[in-house]
Amino acid sequence: MRRKSLPDAPDLPPTWEPAPAEIGSGDVWDGVEAGAGVEVPEHVSDLRLQECRWTGADLSGRSFGALRVRDTEFVQCDLSGAVLDDAVLTRVVFTDCRLTGTVLSGAELTDVRISGCTADLAAFRMARASFLLVEDTSLRGADLCSFRAAHTALLGCDLTEAVLEDAQLAGTNLHGSTIADVRGALALRGCRISADQLVPVGAALLAALDVQITAAPPPVRG
Repeated sequence: MRRKSLPDAPDLPPTWEPAPAEIGSGDVWDGVEAGAGVEVPEHVSDLRLQECRWTGADLSGRSFGALRVRDTEFVQCDLSGAVLDDAVLTRVVFTDCRLTGTVLSGAELTDVRISGCTADLAAFRMARASFLLVEDTSLRGADLCSFRAAHTALLGCDLTEAVLEDAQLAGTNLHGSTIADVRGALALRGCRISADQLVPVGAALLAALDVQITAAPPPVRG
């Protein structure tokens, strides 16, 4: 029996249907390939995307309520500042996308891959992830407060100043990632790192424990 270690890839169709000129609340896209020309309103609710590919879309600042996405690829899309609270993403890939300030609070991420993206200040507060792989992605200042991760890897990512307070990250692979000035470093308990990360992770843990490095006091003379 194959032991799963990476997210399952999206199950994509052999051929695609053309995208409509605009997207709206309650729409269902099934087997659609879309480009940058689709008109997207500021607020969209109850959108369903399944077995789709979307390339070059400007979705910045949009709000997607009750979003459900399955077996879908986003390529070079701009979702900066987009609000995807409580979204359910299953077998979804983001490649070379801009996710700066994207809000995924309370989202469910299953078999999701984020590769070569910029996700500074992204919010994963209280999100839940299973088989999530984030690689070669900037997560500077990202909010992972109360984030729950299982079978997750953050590889080659920049986690500088990320907020990890109350996150459950045990078992998460952090190889190649930059860990500096994180808040809530005690959430790193049970994570996996490489030898060259010992110093920055140790420094983060010492800061979280309020351990102070000072000069030795003068000897006490009797």
